[in-house]
Amino acid sequence: MDVALRDLLRSMTETLAIASANAATLRALSSDGEWLFPVAAHHPDPRMKTAMTEIMEVTAHRAESGLWRPILDGRAAARFRLATDGDGRAAASAAQRRFLDRYPVSAVLGMALRVDGETVGVASLVEFAAGRDHTDDDEALLAEFVAHAAPVVQLLRAGGLPRWVDRPWS
Repeated sequence: MDVALRDLLRSMTETLAIASANAATLRALSSDGEWLFPVAAHHPDPRMKTAMTEIMEVTAHRAESGLWRPILDGRAAARFRLATDGDGRAAASAAQRRFLDRYPVSAVLGMALRVDGETVGVASLVEFAAGRDHTDDDEALLAEFVAHAAPVVQLLRAGGLPRWVDRPWS
């Protein structure tokens, strides 16, 4: 069951990325609120998909969440302009800044996945095209995605996150 749900979420995340012409990520929040477990990432370039998955793993602990902090602290959505916004880069964790130094991310749109008012995960659209910001249409598309993904992530959380993550957590 967990494998089927994870495959469904991977497919949904890929569809989101294609529909938005952005990269997309999805994470599940641990029940104690301390970990953002990677669930799915999609970018058409396999090397970028791998790099995105790696940074998701490195920043899984809440203390390293950086750009996710506003979402974890209760905001429904957050937009960051990273190419020109000093505040966006300043909000990033050290590991996220190293990623931003290596890869040309211009904007990130993050949104909470909520079920009955409880945050169960987070999703994002990541823009790599220089000078392009996320639009209200991007936010509406991401909102539609999280509305459908949240209950599925909740089912995964109910099954116990450590059983379905790809790599062991230390």
